[in-house]
Amino acid sequence: MTVYEIIGGVVLLIAAVAIIILTMFQHTHGQGLSSAISGGVQGANASRLSPADQMLAKVTKVAGVVFFVVAIAACVVSSRLG
Repeated sequence: MTVYEIIGGVVLLIAAVAIIILTMFQHTHGQGLSSAISGGVQGANASRLSPADQMLAKVTKVAGVVFFVVAIAACVVSSRLG
């Protein structure tokens, strides 16, 4: 394993744990999963969220983007090295 693969794996692990923890901290304001599946509009109303919940939602989105970017970069790097 190269240094880049190890660093990528560590960043992926940290991002995955961050996504799990941040998701658990978020407060549910709607009907839950049934609302998301059926397309309920209560979950899309960000103005009803407290500032702390809005910040948690933004940080969770950033952690998700970091996770996918690092995962794709790790695939590209490992395919070029292998």
